[in-house]
Amino acid sequence: MRRIHLFTGVILFVVFLVTGHFMRADFPDKDIIPQELRLLMRSRHIYILYCGFLHILLGVYVQMQPGWRRWLQYFGSGLLYLSGGLLVWAFIAETYTFAHFSEISRFGIYTSLAGVALHLIGGIGGQNRER
Repeated sequence: MRRIHLFTGVILFVVFLVTGHFMRADFPDKDIIPQELRLLMRSRHIYILYCGFLHILLGVYVQMQPGWRRWLQYFGSGLLYLSGGLLVWAFIAETYTFAHFSEISRFGIYTSLAGVALHLIGGIGGQNRER
């Protein structure tokens, strides 16, 4: 599980770098585009970085717990993977297709919140295995 989170986090970080290059190439003159669209693009861009960092942290620090706690952590991980996909989709759709806010990014943020909460519940009070 740790390696998958770490790999996903690195991939999302690379996607963050690529989306930054897209923004620079597609909108080189920042004064021409409306400031609302510019803020929307930059926030969706930062959401990808945020989700990538969540995965990297889990990839480095997560300790899977026994029993029902492990299932909460698995479900939380699934929600975090979904969140990464939603946030990348939100960047593409809200920036290039709709050019305004949609519910995609909201669902991406909410699923990441739920994933972190499930990891928190599943990890608190469990066995702390030192390496």
